Amino acid sequence: MAEARQQRDEARQSAIKDPLTNVPNRSAFGQRLEHGLSQARRLGWGLAILSIDVDQFTSINDSYGHDLGDEVLQMVATRLTPFLCEDDMVSRWGGDEFVCLLLEVGDQADVMRMAKEMVECIAESCVLHGDVLRVRVSIGIAIFPAHGSSAATLLNNADLAMYEAKGEKDRVVLFQGPEPA
Repeated sequence: MAEARQQRDEARQSAIKDPLTNVPNRSAFGQRLEHGLSQARRLGWGLAILSIDVDQFTSINDSYGHDLGDEVLQMVATRLTPFLCEDDMVSRWGGDEFVCLLLEVGDQADVMRMAKEMVECIAESCVLHGDVLRVRVSIGIAIFPAHGSSAATLLNNADLAMYEAKGEKDRVVLFQGPEPA
């Protein structure tokens, strides 16, 4: 009976966790985002989505191998997690991309400041397999309700801002376009 219970618990965890980084997966993030949007509408909260991309990840894999690339992704997840409050979430979105959900957002300047701190934290040197690496990320931000009212719109706008951030010195961009109709 205990073994069956353990197998059931492991199956539940694998359904909501990314097996490499041990942060919630895309499915769990989608559920939390929908719930967060519902709460934000009802309670008048702001909510932020951060789209995070590991810069030049393909070069890391090509130069150092996929095992080290996997460790880089684990390090990024580990370094992002302390920035979050209890109900916030970081998720591995796929490949070398992560997303963060920040609930009860008041001031977009605070979100920008946090994102810049994330970039700096992740860029701190780390030693993996004897090699000293400095990993850079780019972060795009979209905030509900200013940058969209649906999960799909917010994710898309955060992603657009993230691609713009790749060309910026501080690697962080807040979405600037109006909400699409």
